Amino acid sequence: MILNKEQIKKIIPYDDPFLWVDEVESIEGNTIIGYKYTSPEDPYFKGHFVDFPIMPGVLIIEGAAQTATILLRKQMGKGHEQKHLLAYKVRGATFSQPIFPGDKIRYEVKLLGFYGYKVANFLAKIFVGKKQKCEARFVVAIVDKEKLKERKVAAEQGGPITRKKLPPLKVGNLLAKIPIIQGGMAIRVSLHNLAGNVARQGAVGIIAVSGMTDPAEVRAEIKQAREIAGPEGIIGINIMGVASHFKQLVTAAMEEGVNLVIQGAGFRKDIFEMGRKYNVPIFSMASSVKVAKKGEEMGAAAIVIEGEDAGGHLGFPKGRPFRKTIDILKDVVKEVKTPLIAAGGIFDGKDIIEMLRAGAKGVQMATRFVTTKECDADPKFKQAYLDAKKEDGIIIHSPVGLPGRAIKSPLVDKISEGKAPKPDPKRCKGCIGMVCDKSYCILDALEKARKGDLENGLVFAGSNFWKIKDIVSVKELIEELVTEANKILEQEPLIVNND
Repeated sequence: MILNKEQIKKIIPYDDPFLWVDEVESIEGNTIIGYKYTSPEDPYFKGHFVDFPIMPGVLIIEGAAQTATILLRKQMGKGHEQKHLLAYKVRGATFSQPIFPGDKIRYEVKLLGFYGYKVANFLAKIFVGKKQKCEARFVVAIVDKEKLKERKVAAEQGGPITRKKLPPLKVGNLLAKIPIIQGGMAIRVSLHNLAGNVARQGAVGIIAVSGMTDPAEVRAEIKQAREIAGPEGIIGINIMGVASHFKQLVTAAMEEGVNLVIQGAGFRKDIFEMGRKYNVPIFSMASSVKVAKKGEEMGAAAIVIEGEDAGGHLGFPKGRPFRKTIDILKDVVKEVKTPLIAAGGIFDGKDIIEMLRAGAKGVQMATRFVTTKECDADPKFKQAYLDAKKEDGIIIHSPVGLPGRAIKSPLVDKISEGKAPKPDPKRCKGCIGMVCDKSYCILDALEKARKGDLENGLVFAGSNFWKIKDIVSVKELIEELVTEANKILEQEPLIVNND
């Protein structure tokens, strides 16, 4: 025995008669073994099947969950005291035989996955002697105690509350201290270094996997981002729906424990099935009420509303008029209940507050993060933003079949004139499959720019790229944005709903 009942009480905040684990025999890696000693005199036997007393099944699962939280708190280490661990979802429980008064219950609980220090999956096997009596799978959520108190107070007050500081971003079980998602920029502009450092500062870091073909690369990027982000950092991926190897890349990310997936450039139903299988929230992208409602119907955890000022591919197929993000947002918020994230041209704290006031729960920003020291692109790529003038932003045709916003360059001139070099059939990797119109190789153009070849490369950028004057650290940028936003909220607090 490594923990007795008194020691257990110091680890998990329970006392009799609510403590359902009496001792811990061992903790080895991701597995813990604990025991509960029952007695015919225990009160729960008195009122449950009084003619033939057996242990209530719900209490058996409770004991397994408490044993799991002991293991989880040990793994979390310093600071675990500031968190509540809540068993909130039982995926399945199978009882083969009842447990009777006087039985010694043995819990063998294994941690299957721990995702961003937010959610943990467990498998429990319950024995009496050598006979297995029950098997259960369940999920434990990790919740900040102060945040929980805040929600309780808000619920008691009823209705909306006011905030004088930038609120966190909450989507399902995800809770980011700062309501900013760093946009996923392909090809390989936003990788582990940028995403990891953004997550480390309390925002959401996104790795762009479009253009990748090897699932091992996806896994490696997520692992490295996690090392930088720390245990509470939130890491996601962004992927185009038309990307080749879509399922393999997304599966690799989900198996690696990514916190969320943002999917754009085409609406795919299979991504929601994958999300449910791996318990990973899916964020859909939309530029209209129709597509936003479709995302909600399919089970999107959040919907990213992207308008005409975004960089890269824009969700306005030929024939559809361009619209500002805030105009689309104001329409969508009336029609859907799913949390909304505003994206496209968001540059400073003022823009962030404007989107939150319009009903967004958070914002997605990409362009501002290009000119950070931690961005994974070549310095020449970043310099292109600093050197460009407002009039250098131009809308071009993309082989994907959507328009895109880029910074003027020799290649952009050729694309505009219809003279861009055609892709070499021998080198074509089929990065966007049958969707590609072969007008030029966008994978090659984006990759060359990312590596610093601005003569033959394509530099995507949001409409406000020309406002950027310096290259700063991720920490400096986020502090600047938060400070600007908080100054505005000090003068006029944000009214938010209690959801």
